[in-house]
Formats: sequence, C-alpha cells, structure tokens
Amino acid sequence: METRALLDGIVNRIRGEFAQARSLLAVDDYLSLLGERPRQQLRGAAQYLFDVFEHFGTETLRRSYGDRLRYRLFDAPFDNGLGRVAGQEAVQGALYRLLRNFLRAGRIDRLILLHGPNGSAKTSLIHCLARAAEVYSRTEQGALYTINWVFPSPKVQKGSIGFGSKHGASSALGSYALLESADLDARVPCEVRDHPLLLFPPPDRAALVRELKQRGALPEDFVLPEVLERGDLCSRCRAIADALLATHHGDFAEVLRHVQVERLLLSRRYRRGIVSVEPQMSVDAYSRPVTADRSLASLPIALQNLVLISTGGPLVEGNRGIVEYNDLLKRPIEAFKYLLSTTESASASLEFTTVFLDTVLIASSNEAHLDAFKEYPDWQSFKGRIELIPVPYLRRYSDEVQIYQRQIPPSVVDRHIAPHALELAARWAVLTRLEPPDADRYPEAVQRIVRDLTPAEKLALYDQAQVPERLTTREARDLRSIVADLFDERRDVPDYEGRFGASAREVRGALMNAAQNPHYKCLSPLAVLDELRQLCREKTLYDYLRRETEHGFRDAVAFVDEVEKQYLDAIDEEVCISMGLVAESSYQDLFGRYVRHLSAWVKGEKVPHPVSGELQDPDATLMTEIEEILLSSGEQRDDFRNSVISQIGAYSLDHPGEAPPYGEIFPGYLRKLQDDFFNQRRKQVQRAKENLLRVIHGETAGLDAKSLQRLQGTLETMRQRFGYCEHCTADMVSFLMKKRYTD
Repeated sequence: METRALLDGIVNRIRGEFAQARSLLAVDDYLSLLGERPRQQLRGAAQYLFDVFEHFGTETLRRSYGDRLRYRLFDAPFDNGLGRVAGQEAVQGALYRLLRNFLRAGRIDRLILLHGPNGSAKTSLIHCLARAAEVYSRTEQGALYTINWVFPSPKVQKGSIGFGSKHGASSALGSYALLESADLDARVPCEVRDHPLLLFPPPDRAALVRELKQRGALPEDFVLPEVLERGDLCSRCRAIADALLATHHGDFAEVLRHVQVERLLLSRRYRRGIVSVEPQMSVDAYSRPVTADRSLASLPIALQNLVLISTGGPLVEGNRGIVEYNDLLKRPIEAFKYLLSTTESASASLEFTTVFLDTVLIASSNEAHLDAFKEYPDWQSFKGRIELIPVPYLRRYSDEVQIYQRQIPPSVVDRHIAPHALELAARWAVLTRLEPPDADRYPEAVQRIVRDLTPAEKLALYDQAQVPERLTTREARDLRSIVADLFDERRDVPDYEGRFGASAREVRGALMNAAQNPHYKCLSPLAVLDELRQLCREKTLYDYLRRETEHGFRDAVAFVDEVEKQYLDAIDEEVCISMGLVAESSYQDLFGRYVRHLSAWVKGEKVPHPVSGELQDPDATLMTEIEEILLSSGEQRDDFRNSVISQIGAYSLDHPGEAPPYGEIFPGYLRKLQDDFFNQRRKQVQRAKENLLRVIHGETAGLDAKSLQRLQGTLETMRQRFGYCEHCTADMVSFLMKKRYTD
C-alpha cells in the first residue's frame, strides 16, 4: 500500500506540474499569455540566451588587473557545480556582449568561434551555457512554445463536444488542441519548432507589436527579431495551413482550431533546440518528401495529396536554441562553406525546401587549425561572418587549482591528497604560460621595473596583487598602476599570453600518475614534483617545451625548481605556526604598533604607554628598527612612511569605520617581519623541527614529557588546521629538513 501511495503521489505531482507549466494550449490561450508577457514571448534565440545570462545573475570579482564581472551560470549552480568553468571571465563577457549586439540588430548575423589552445575550456564554456539554457527553459520565466497540427476523428467533428480550455473558460475558437489522444486521428509536429506567432501574417505581427507598445506592455525601443518580423512557417506547416485555409474557404479561425501550442523544453540529450555537431563531411540538414509516409495516412482527405516535406539534421533540431560545432575547422573547408549563407540569411537551402532558422551558431577551434584557415583564399569572406573570441589558458593559479580540485577529488585517486599537491601543479602550469613583458610599451619611469620582472613575480602579481619585495614603496605603487596593462598587453597579437604552455589536461595526467607513486601513501607534492620533471623531458610531445627561453620565461624545467622553492616556503611557515614558535597575529600586532607610532609622529601627537597609559612621544627606536627590516635597498625613509600612511588612508576612505587589515594591505611587509624573526632564531627553529621529525618516526628517547606533549600538539594542529595526515606530515617534514635545515 505504501508503494502504491508513493506512485499515486508521483502521478499527481507530475499531472499538476504539467498543468501549471501550461504545457499544452489552444491558440487563443497562447495569445492571452503573449498579452500578459509580451517580451518573454517575443524573444528570438539571441534574446533568449541573453536572458539566460541575466537569469542566473553576476558577481564582481576583485582582481589585481581590475574588477571582473563573472556570470554565475558558468558556476553551474543548477548541477551543484558539476561542469563549472574556472576563470575565463573575459570570454563570458565577450559572449554576453555579442548576444546583446544580436538582439539590438534584431538578427543573428555571425557565427561565434571560440578559439584557443587545446584544453582551454572552449567546449566547457559552450556546454555550460547550453545546460543553463536547458534549465532555464523549465522555469516560468524561460517558457518557450512551438506548434503541432492536430486532426480529430470524424465522430468528434460531427458531434457537439465543446473543446474548452483546461484553464477555465471555453476556448473562443473551439480548438481541438486539448482533445484526448483517443479523439485524434493525427498529430503532426512542426519539425523546425516554429514560433506560434508565425501562424499570423507579417502585417498582423507588426500591428500586434505596435499595440503592445502603445499600451506600455513593450518599451518603445523594443526590437522584434527579424525571424518574427518577416519570417514564415516551415514548408510543411505552410502547406498544411494553406490547405486548411482553402478547405474552409478562407476561414482562418477554422485553421487555428487545428493548432496545438506546446511548451518547448530545450534538451541537449534529445536534441531539442540544443545540438552538438562533431567534425563531419556533410551539410547539417536534410529534406525529403513524406507524402506516402504511413504515419500521415490518417490526415484529412484534403491534405493527403499534399507534397509534405520533412526536414531534419542538426540545424533543424537546434532551431530556436544553440547549434555547437565542435572543432569546426577540422572539417575540410568545402564541407562548411554553406555556413556563409546560413549565417548571412539565417536560412539553409536544402534539396526540396529552404529552412529559415533562428539559431545561435557557436563553434570551437584550436589555434593550429585557425592559423591554417587564415591562409585560405576565402578567409576574408568567412571573417566577415565569424566573430572570433580567444580562449587562452588561465593565468591565475588560484583559478587553475579549482580545475584540479573538481577533477581529482580523493574519491578519484583513492587516497588522501596532501596539502599543496594540486596548488603546486597549478602554479607550475600557469608559469609555463606567462610571457616576458615588453618594457618599451610603458612609461620610462616603470620600464626598468617591468624589464626585471621574473615569471614568479608576474605570477604573484596576477594572482594576489603581490609586488616584489625588492621594490621600493614608490616602485611598488608604480607597478600596481600598470598591472591591468600588463595583463592585457598581448591580447591583440597572434602569440597572446596564454596561447602556449601546459594544458590542464596534461597536468591532470601528471597528477594522476603522481597519485600512483609507490613511494608515497598520499598524493604527495613530492610525487608531483617528480612527475613534472618527467613531463619536462617529453620535448618531442609538447611544443611549449621547445620554445626558446627569454628573460627566464618559457623555462619549464626551471619552473619546477621555482614551485619547489615556493612549496618549501609554505611548509616552513606552516610548521612554525603549528609549533607555536610565534603567533601569526604577533606580526600584525608589531606592525600595528609601528603604524600607531608612525601616525602620531606624522601628526605631531603623543601615544599612550601600553601599561601606564601615560602619554609619551612616538618611539623613534621602534620605528627605525622596523624600517631597517622593511625598507628596500635605496628606498628613502620619508617616502616609505608617507606611502604607509597614504595606503591606510585610502583603505579607510573606502571602508569607513573599519580597522585596517594589515595582513591584506601590507602582506609583503608582514612576510619580511616573519622572515626576519626566523632568520634570527634559525638554530632554535632547526632544533624544534628535528625533534618534531623524531616524534613522527617514534624516536622519543631524550624528550621530556612537556616537550613531547608540545610536539604531539604540533602534529594535531597540522592535521586539523592544514589538512596533513601522518604520512604526508612525515614526507613533508623530512623533505623540509633535508632542503632547508641540513648543515
């Protein structure tokens, strides 16, 4: 009984959802809906996809090179993040602007071509957009409709049955649209999925839009898509409509009685409005006569002698949505020349008919095929009908690491993933993609700074707005002012930054191999380093490994050593923090004391003594000691002090009433204070870490109970705070001692 009740509940819920979604309508019911929501029902494919972007919303991301708008649909919230696209905000913005241009023009007159190196997320971007459109079509705001032709059995036509709307009042047209299937002799769907408005002559559509504007239901600047302004029904629907009109002696109401308006739910799996086309040799649509088709034998006699044309293929199935051409340029050029006329006229000429389309055509290609295509004699003809959008590799390692976190969870590698393993690989991958900056493009004051930038410094600048610690305060300020120019410097050149380098696919393979390393029980950063060095030996397989190095850039082998150094810096700090050698807050407290005394010194004020509260002069000795650590070579003390005060003032203007977060505003200065602390106590730090390694290996002889308890607490902190297990802790500390603390 419980199972039966569950089934009844499912049946009732689906029936209710079907009715609520208004999945089947008579024509006059649809016209009522159009009057209620005209903008929603007068959308072409470009406007529809534009609304998909708008529906899922945006967020503003703070970046070192400027704020970037991210469209949340590419976070795949509808699938719990499955299929999410990391980074690529510039590509998202370019797609959004193109769709806006299409809807302003009222027609789709370009094929969108995403081009970039292999594995740069071109296909992922398209599939995420397609999936978002699919989900949106199931919402009330995303409702789309198409038409079918229905023909009742003779007993229904002769009877006096009223064919009313399921939504209340009887349909004014006495429509056959909502008859039960047992009362229908034939149902002929529109294969092109024509918009219901195409049933009406163009002048009447224009009059409808004028009326809607006059009563304020549509804005004055609303542009009706060309397909709805001047388009027509497909050849089969037109033949049926004309035959019915002739049969009923021009009574258009009788024609509309045979029209069933059906909700169109987009689906990539079932090729309804979303179609992916793999490289192939044929034109992507076909037509054939179906007069003798047995499925149409039940049509009324007046229609049985018509030459009805059936159409199909990806272009037809993708009408009113998206047609994706995966690796378009892998086809011989002759095989897709028809796209020239298709994009220009929004139609495809077939053997027996011409199909008019309302479809966003979007394709992908790698750079090698695009370069070859540009050498083709007809390239200029194609170029006028193609909108090129470059999709480079990611240039922020914090974006790159998101790819590996999603693709390589512990469940995939069946083992614990040690801290920094994925981040280390992401840093290396991005380093291989960075290009040496052209210093001559910048003002003379910053040319030397730009010329001296190393790949690691550029990596930190892009990702965390972190300037090199060797710079003076003024130089750091000058460098920050041109980060956006640096990021976009090579945007419009063939060898743009992000075109070359390791792809996420290749790095993912290295990570999977590292997970199988028999020397480690975790996916260890040490195994990752081994795999990256092995990858660097495969020069015959990867072009980026054969590129000539320039100013330290494009040197994949050296980058392995660089990320190893960064890894050592990170774990050295984590161990010290876990051991409680010094609290992280102490550096901020020390810098905060410096700022309080500096601020009072600038204003000519006094500061309270921390114990007695008695007012006293700013501590010049404290300020000098701190500045000896923080000042870069050749930097003037007054310039440094003025810069610190001005940066705090700028933050306070933007965040009134908030205490300045020194770790966020001055991360480099706090790092210098930390390094100075450990350099002064190197022997103490080394001894503490040697004892930690002894505890890890169970060699506790000679350690008193208090020391042992403290060291075991260190291991627990590393586990809880940083995510280490006993195996990767042992690997990490042994590696650190070998590289940093062996005399």
